[in-house]
Amino acid sequence: MIPSRGVTDMTKRSNEYMLRESRERYDALVQYLPDGILVHSDCRIVFANEAAIRLLGATAVDELLGQPIFPFIHPEYAHQLEEKIEQFLKAGRPHRSAFRKFVRLDGGIVKTEVHAVPITFDGKPAVQLIIRDMSEWIRMEETLHEKDDLYKTLVEHVVAGVFVEQNGEFVYLNPYLVKMLGYQAEEMLGRKIEEIVDEDELHTLRDSHFFVHDHGQKQFPFRVKGKHKDGSTIYLEGNSSIITFDGQEALLGTVQDVTMKYEREQLLLQNAKLYQRIMMCMPEPIVITHNERVLYVNRHAMELVGVTDDSCIVGRNLFDYIHENDREHVRGKLSWTISMDEPTSFSEARIVLSGGRVLEVEASNISIDNYMGKRVVLSVIRDLTERKRSEERMLRSEKLSVIGQLAAGVAHEIRNPLTALKGFTQLLRTKYRDETTYFQIMEGELDRINLIVNEFMTLAKPHLSPFQPGNMDAILQSVVSILDTQAILMNVEIIYRLQGELPLTNCNENQLKQVFVNVIKNAVEAMPDGGKVMITAQTMETLNGSSIHIQVKDEGQGIPQELIRRLGEPFVTTKEKGTGLGLMVSTRILEAHHGTMHIQSAPNEGTTVDISLPVL
Repeated sequence: MIPSRGVTDMTKRSNEYMLRESRERYDALVQYLPDGILVHSDCRIVFANEAAIRLLGATAVDELLGQPIFPFIHPEYAHQLEEKIEQFLKAGRPHRSAFRKFVRLDGGIVKTEVHAVPITFDGKPAVQLIIRDMSEWIRMEETLHEKDDLYKTLVEHVVAGVFVEQNGEFVYLNPYLVKMLGYQAEEMLGRKIEEIVDEDELHTLRDSHFFVHDHGQKQFPFRVKGKHKDGSTIYLEGNSSIITFDGQEALLGTVQDVTMKYEREQLLLQNAKLYQRIMMCMPEPIVITHNERVLYVNRHAMELVGVTDDSCIVGRNLFDYIHENDREHVRGKLSWTISMDEPTSFSEARIVLSGGRVLEVEASNISIDNYMGKRVVLSVIRDLTERKRSEERMLRSEKLSVIGQLAAGVAHEIRNPLTALKGFTQLLRTKYRDETTYFQIMEGELDRINLIVNEFMTLAKPHLSPFQPGNMDAILQSVVSILDTQAILMNVEIIYRLQGELPLTNCNENQLKQVFVNVIKNAVEAMPDGGKVMITAQTMETLNGSSIHIQVKDEGQGIPQELIRRLGEPFVTTKEKGTGLGLMVSTRILEAHHGTMHIQSAPNEGTTVDISLPVL
């Protein structure tokens, strides 16, 4: 049997051991807590963990143990503090968390959240303070408040409308937007968006999924027609994006009143359309360019280039149509127009059409400051083809007139001695029969001189032959039948095609036959190795009315470009024994009939002769 005193001692030692073990566990636990643990008893500090030591600015626990608690409490909480602690201990219940300020050893202030718990420490009533340093959190909160104030000030005073729309209603509008729409702030909150936006515009926005928030875009630009409080229409444009407002998705938008801008754009657009209508009706080709890009062409410019739709030209580079040798000249004119802001005089250039055809034109430029919001160059273009041809015809006519006057005298002076030479040659031929070869040569050359004299006489004769209605189809068929035999001998096929019935023309049939004999004979003789001569006749509509168009096309070697302009001049020919007077006579006959002849040719591609005659 164990003595009772021994049992008591054992129990005491066991309790002491358990108490010490519990104290060690408590110390180990609180020492590594991130929050400060401070215990004071009789208003003096009896315990502090590492976090509390750092919080109060101490380097070791000895600096705190035994110190009164009051110097560490901020003065604004020190009033009747001892009495409050005594009441807290008597109540015996933990105190809810509260924000308090502590004073560090260095005098610094620490903002904390404190939770007080009554405990027993070393057998005495004590207060355990669990202290969390809230300085960083409070600084963050203050920063957030500052930013909120900054954003609020910015939104409230920005020179743009700002709104927040949620579930189809406005939950916020800044003063600028409220004033823009003509309402008071309290009138706008809770209003539906359809009360502000035009119904058709709203349908358009919904069709474009503007209010669908899950399509991944960060910003949604918009431009809508809105409604002012007074019923007037205002035009709004801006941007919007998705935000979270009061825990739900919402649409944040900024908006500007662009009514004046819209009206100005409409006025510019109307003016531009008016200018386009005016330019479309102008008889000259007009082109508008910006930075060398074509913005607009009128109907005559499209006809000049040979297209029916302006989309074939608009958007292309102007210099795609300018001959490469004229590009620097044209570029200089455009630059001068922009820099000097004055119109340029008309200057010549060449444009390249489809198929490589080159057209001679002249153009004048003027700058326009505001065409669809851009500074552009307007160019007026004139086709020089007819003018060049008229100048050539006039020059040729003057030459013909001079040659005619000269021919009258020369033919008369040559014909008399020519008759004598021919007669004496025939006489000598009967006397010297053994020398017939020489006499044949002499007679052939005399016949050639006589032919030239006769052609000169044709130029010299006044064209007073009577004109009467003539059938062009019959004239051409007659000429083809005359030349067909010669063509067959040269292995040439003459193909005549009548494209529709031809109207009558006022003419001298014999003179026109002479013209077509010259032209078709030249085509046949241009193909010594054989080929085809294509003749087509048709009625064509031109700016001057209806005309009969005859085209003669061969498959010969072509005519060098340097000779084409001179064709029709005396003794300009590609034939070995030609005089060039036949084409000269043909030109004069056609001028008397108010007709024209145009010759096109390219090496190894043959020659095309286009003849036009007016309809009766």
